[in-house]
Amino acid sequence: MDSDPGKAQRTADAVQRALEASPEVVVGNVSVVPNKRGPGARVFMEVLFLEAPAARSNEDQEVTVERADRPRRHTSRRGLPRGGRT
Repeated sequence: MDSDPGKAQRTADAVQRALEASPEVVVGNVSVVPNKRGPGARVFMEVLFLEAPAARSNEDQEVTVERADRPRRHTSRRGLPRGGRT
C-alpha cells in the first residue's frame, strides 16, 4: 500500500519476484485496488505454502501455533437500555 500507485506497483512486483523465486511458496491471484482514502493503491497477493518435506515423505509432523497478540476484550454495552434502566 502506498499513496503513489507507481511505487506500490514497483514494490509489489519486487515482492512477487522474491516470492516466486522461493521453492516453498506459490503466488496466486494478485489484485491492485485503489486506496479508500486518497490517491494511491493497495496490492493484494494470494500466497500458498507448499507441503513441508516431511508431509511429502508421509512422515508425521507436529505443528504448534501460539498467538503473539492478546485478543481484545469486548466491552460493548449495546444490550443495555438507554439511561441504565432495566
